[in-house]
Amino acid sequence: MTFFILQITLITTIAVAAGIAIGWWANIYYKKERENALRKEHQLLKNYFSESIKENSKVKLQLKLAEEKIDVLGTHNESAIHGVDFEAYQIFENTVKEAQMRKYLN
Repeated sequence: MTFFILQITLITTIAVAAGIAIGWWANIYYKKERENALRKEHQLLKNYFSESIKENSKVKLQLKLAEEKIDVLGTHNESAIHGVDFEAYQIFENTVKEAQMRKYLN
């Protein structure tokens, strides 16, 4: 009976040691995989952020130019402009609406 108990103890000890070793190895492996995935995601987010900054500066420049156009076009007397092209007037109105919307969004 003592021999049987020693065998069970030995097998249990080996199983626990093997489980700990396998768990330790799996933890290291999956930790490296998670770190690599997070690094890739971090780099992707940095790229998206830099692109959004560039796009934001372009949009602000376009907004500034549109506001300047509005100021220039808004200073003319409407009574003095009798032969205005209808398409040009629609473009002007659209520019005004876009500038007002951009001001509202910022």
